[in-house]
Amino acid sequence: MRQVVFAAHFVCNRNGRDLIDYANIMRGAVEMGPPWIMRKGYFFKQLVNVNMFISQLGFCCVYFVFMADNLEDFFNNNTSIHLSKAVWMLLLLIPMLSICSIRRLSILAPFAMAANVVYVVAVAVVLFFFLSDLRPIDSLPWFGKATDLPLFFGTVMFAFEGVAVIMPIENRMQSPHSFIAWNGVLNSSCLVVLAIFSVTGFYGYLSLGNDVKDTATLNLPMTPFYQTIKLMFVACIMISYPLQFYVPMERIEKWITRKISADKQTFYIYFARYTGVLLTCAIAELIPHLALFISLIGAFSGASMALLFPPLIELLTSYAKNELTSGLWAKNILLLGFAIVGFTTGTYSALVEIAKTFSG
Repeated sequence: MRQVVFAAHFVCNRNGRDLIDYANIMRGAVEMGPPWIMRKGYFFKQLVNVNMFISQLGFCCVYFVFMADNLEDFFNNNTSIHLSKAVWMLLLLIPMLSICSIRRLSILAPFAMAANVVYVVAVAVVLFFFLSDLRPIDSLPWFGKATDLPLFFGTVMFAFEGVAVIMPIENRMQSPHSFIAWNGVLNSSCLVVLAIFSVTGFYGYLSLGNDVKDTATLNLPMTPFYQTIKLMFVACIMISYPLQFYVPMERIEKWITRKISADKQTFYIYFARYTGVLLTCAIAELIPHLALFISLIGAFSGASMALLFPPLIELLTSYAKNELTSGLWAKNILLLGFAIVGFTTGTYSALVEIAKTFSG
């Protein structure tokens, strides 16, 4: 993420621009690169755009499955309302279409802040549940199977769901330099997320072991206190959805404002937004297996956006600055190799497991 932001500053200064998105950072970096690649800037821009669309809309699909899983489990266990996961996804369309009508990030920001507070409280409660029922360390294997590593890689890469949102956030900050400082927004938020993921993952494993379901919230006790947590997570995800949805819609809106007359733009913008929500819901209906869906999206698009493109961008911008060193080459070749191995094995393993669930 830091590679992308620093490259954005260089490309903007070189091209005399104030704001730039991920795809145009890639284009600018390629056009500053060696002669054999300079003319392929537009191709790489669209390559990033395609991956960004797949990743962001894929995250939205996962959100639909997560919300439906938790709503189905909550109502099945606590009320007389028993609806299938598919029906819950259709019912979720009503609030999601409404929320995704909001086009400005500044309006979504206060809701996102409130959702973060609720999220931290909910995670704290889940962590309390884990800590209150820990298994002996010797009762669980310390290492998993090597064959499961590709699926694990995809699941971990899904955690980088915010990589495409970093430039829209920095572009709209009153003090953009606060974003990339050593104690700025990016480093601080990543440390907080790392701490939350590490602690809940470690103690969640000690508590649940291999009995964990696709999402640990489905393992919570059937008491009203713990069951309410599921609704809290659903509310948080409902706010996170339009934030992930914002990035691809921003690209579409820019295209609409360039290509379509002003009197028809509003209609086409909302048509694209509502079509996007319906599309993510339809895909979620087709692949309702949350864990496998997470692995697939993480390995395919998460790895590309977070591990594959940034090293390429840094190598190209360093070439333009005449700052390519052996250390820089080594670091980025290592990242690229890791990304390619994880991308291919993770995507293949997720597709194989999804095919097995449908054939079974």
